[in-house]
Amino acid sequence: SECDNNGSSLSLFLKEIGLNEDDINNDAKATTFLNSSVARPKTLIPVKSADRLHAATAPTNATKSFQQMCESIDSTGLYLYDSSSTTNIECRQFPKSSGYAEDPATGIAAGALVASLHCRSMNSNDGGGDGNRVQSTTILQGTAMGRPSKIKVKIDDYIPTSSSTSDSSHRGTVKISYTGLVAFDHVSYLDESELS
Repeated sequence: SECDNNGSSLSLFLKEIGLNEDDINNDAKATTFLNSSVARPKTLIPVKSADRLHAATAPTNATKSFQQMCESIDSTGLYLYDSSSTTNIECRQFPKSSGYAEDPATGIAAGALVASLHCRSMNSNDGGGDGNRVQSTTILQGTAMGRPSKIKVKIDDYIPTSSSTSDSSHRGTVKISYTGLVAFDHVSYLDESELS
């Protein structure tokens, strides 16, 4: 599972978050270590079950070694997901360096995951058999940290590119739309005098 020339590997990332390779889905349909992006690249890691997903521990204060491992693979953080589910997927996001160890809701990562799964045709869909089917997936995140969120990601209009690549990557264009439900920690209102 080597991922770069600096020696970072899946097992090193997993050790950093309290998991090991036995916790990962090595199914041929799931790539075990994949950067995917709809804005900033997240490293998607399929975990065998929600129990194993919730056993992960966030890197304390996003340790320097964790940041360096993410940088070595051009990633802004890890996005772990329960690969045993296809329509209501439990996820966790450990950012590289955002000032917090775990994010309770990450739309960018949710979109990247669903787009990646869609492109690999892993999910059961409600729209038909060709590449232009509509897919709606609910991402559940923040549960392990007591701040549950729900992000619904809808993908349609997948248009594969005609160019072939030698690296078996999936290239194309998808249309993504989001709806979400997130609990706020704190809300404060500013009066106009504070804005100037």
